[in-house]
Amino acid sequence: AEAFYTYDGLYHAEVIALGEAGDAVRGATVYTSLEPCSHHGRTPPCAKALIEAGVQRVVAAIEDPNPAVNGGGLAMLRNAGIQVQCGILGDEARRLNEAFIAYKTEERPFGILKIAMTLDGKIATRTGESRWITSEESRAQVHRLRHRCDALITGSGTVLADNPRLTDRSGLPRRRPLVRVILDRRGRVTNFTDALLFRDSLEALAAELYKREIQSFLLECGPDLAFNALLAGIIDKIIVFVAPRVLGGREIPAIGGEGIGALSEAIALRDWTVTTAGPDIVLTAYVHRDDRRDR
Repeated sequence: AEAFYTYDGLYHAEVIALGEAGDAVRGATVYTSLEPCSHHGRTPPCAKALIEAGVQRVVAAIEDPNPAVNGGGLAMLRNAGIQVQCGILGDEARRLNEAFIAYKTEERPFGILKIAMTLDGKIATRTGESRWITSEESRAQVHRLRHRCDALITGSGTVLADNPRLTDRSGLPRRRPLVRVILDRRGRVTNFTDALLFRDSLEALAAELYKREIQSFLLECGPDLAFNALLAGIIDKIIVFVAPRVLGGREIPAIGGEGIGALSEAIALRDWTVTTAGPDIVLTAYVHRDDRRDR
């Protein structure tokens, strides 16, 4: 049997898989990407369910970073005589659970900046036309990104210029409703009554999202907000969709702001991966931890 956690408040993957496997689980080996929990939260402890089901061995990729667990689930299993192995495919599991890990260990949401641009780094024509820079395949992938995040953030400039819907149109069932956030320091947005309008600093926004139990957010915005978010240190990951087009000109770059004066102060990226979406190139990278800070 195979399962994964889908919705807040419902059963974790281990319990779902146990139910699907039935009696066949007795004496079996269970593989998990995260240590089975050992505490009563929104759901009962998975470690207890595994013990009661009579499994023989549990292989977990990483320990649960949640301080309420953090090795407690594995200890509970060992004390019950179950063989335990931890650490296999740990790097892959940390990537899979990167938002949850940041939320639990650093008490902040995991921030993703999405950019859609031409080959020469433009997000619109000199007249402001931007629909659509990238392909239908790229846009479908963006909706899957929105689906994986708890919140979607944009700026008032983007709202006034493009009138975006700011919705998850992936067609997939969500873990929780998508929280829409608009940064609007001058109070210019009036047509999004069900969105969270925020006027304070980006750092204060990240703190507020954490209080609201937002584990991850996707930032889709204009060039100045993108630059300021990077400087504020709230972005962990950048995903860039590059269309095979050239617009030229000096207007509307993907990243704007005041810019950085010295190469030694450039925001460093690491762990690049390159894929495709239709005719577009998709670049994914992580912001170097030393550059997740104010300058």
